[in-house]
Amino acid sequence: MSNKYINKSIIFYDGYCLLCHYWVRYAIKKDSKNKLYFSPIQGKFGQKFIKENDLSTHDSVILYLPNHKPFLYSKAVYELHKFLKLNNLLFYLLKYTPSIVADFFYKLIARIRYTVFGKYNECRIPDMEIKSRIIL
Repeated sequence: MSNKYINKSIIFYDGYCLLCHYWVRYAIKKDSKNKLYFSPIQGKFGQKFIKENDLSTHDSVILYLPNHKPFLYSKAVYELHKFLKLNNLLFYLLKYTPSIVADFFYKLIARIRYTVFGKYNECRIPDMEIKSRIIL
C-alpha cells in the first residue's frame, strides 16, 4: 500500500454494485469526522491492495484499518459499524451471531447482489461531495 494511505481507514468496495454504493453513501453520512476513505476494488489502487494482500478471490467489501489485517465478509461490516459507532440492529446481530453463520449470509447476499439490487455498466464513483476521499 502506498505510504500516503498507510495510516488511513479505507473501505474497498465493488464499484459496479448498487448495494455497495448504497453502503458507501450510508458510511459517508455516518462518518461525521471524515476519517474514512473509499476505493473501488476495480481501480488501480484497489487492485494493488488486493494483490499485495493476496485477496484475488474477494470481490466485495474489504475494510482496512491501520495496524490491522484487512477485514472481510461480515467482519468488515461489523468492524465498520464499530468504527462509525453505529449501535443499530445489524451491529448487534453481527456482534452476537457466530462468524461462520454471519459469513454464510454475507456470502449469500454477495453472490446474488447483482440479480437482486442491480449493477452499473461501468465502475461508478460516488458523488462529488466525497471526491477528495476516493482513492482510485
